[in-house]
Amino acid sequence: MKVVWTIVALLLLGGLIVLFQPEADARRDALSAPNAGSAADAGDDGAGSSNNASSGAASTTPTPVRPGPADGAGREPAKGFTPPPSTPGPTGPAAAPGTSTTAAPKDAKKQPSAEPPPPPPEAVASGSAFEPEIPTIPDAEILPSKFVRLADGSISVDDAWTIRGAGTDASPYEVSWEFLSSAQEEYMPRLGEKKLPARIAFLSGKRIRIAGYLAFPLVAPTASECLLMLNQWDGCCIGIPPTPYDAVEVKLMAEIKGWKRHTINFGSIEGTFKVEPYLVENWLVGLYLIEGAKLDTEL
Repeated sequence: MKVVWTIVALLLLGGLIVLFQPEADARRDALSAPNAGSAADAGDDGAGSSNNASSGAASTTPTPVRPGPADGAGREPAKGFTPPPSTPGPTGPAAAPGTSTTAAPKDAKKQPSAEPPPPPPEAVASGSAFEPEIPTIPDAEILPSKFVRLADGSISVDDAWTIRGAGTDASPYEVSWEFLSSAQEEYMPRLGEKKLPARIAFLSGKRIRIAGYLAFPLVAPTASECLLMLNQWDGCCIGIPPTPYDAVEVKLMAEIKGWKRHTINFGSIEGTFKVEPYLVENWLVGLYLIEGAKLDTEL
C-alpha cells in the first residue's frame, strides 16, 4: 500500500513540474532578451502617463539650480535663476577707452647708454666741421677722425657716431657703450695693433656721463671704487664678465655703502673720463677710467 501511495505522490509531483515549467522558461527568456526591461518600462510609462499626466509633467520639469563656485566660469545658470547684480570691486573705476591699465616695468629706465640713430646726411652736410685738440694717449697711435658740429649742438663723428653734450660739469658728454666698444676695431695690442681712433682719444680729460651695470667689492663694507659695465655681472659668478672695451674703472668722489652683494646693481656715472691703456705683456687689461665720479642710483 505504501508503494502505491509513493508512486501516486511521484506522479503528482512530476505533473506539477511539467505544468509550471513553460511559464518559468518564458519568464527566463523574457529577462534575457535585450532591451526587454526598457520596453516593459516604456509600456508601463505609456499606460501610466494617461492617468498621471500632472505628476509626469512635474517630474520632467528641471528644477532651477543656483550656480555656485563648482559650476565653473563657463557654465550658464539654469533657466529661472536671476543672478544678483554685480558690485564694483576694490580696483577702482574702469579705465577710459583706449588707455592701458598695465603698469610700466619697475626697471624700464634701467638700460645701459645706447647709441642714438646717426644723424641724416643733410644734417651732417649743414653742420660745421672742426678739428678738436686730441690728447696724447700712451701706447697708442692716434688715427684721424672726422668731427662735425651739428645744429642742435651735438657732435657727429666719422658720419656714424653721435656725442651729445658739451663736456663740462653742467653739460657732460653723453656717450654710448657702442661708441666706446668701437675701439676694439683698431686697438688690439696682443696682435701688435696699437692704433686708437681720434674719436676715442678726444674724450680723454672731458666730463662724461654713462649708465650701465655696477660691480662693487664683495667683502669691504664701503667702497671708493667700482666697475661700470655694459653687461650684467655680479662681480663673481652671475652674468657676463666684462672686457676692457665694454667696462670702465670708476673712482668715486665719496665712499658709499649699502649695495646688494651678489646681485645686479645699476647706475649712472658722471665724472672725468680718461683713456689709459693698461697692458701686461701686450695683453690689454684695462682701457677706460673715470675719476671724481658721482654715482646716481638706488642701491
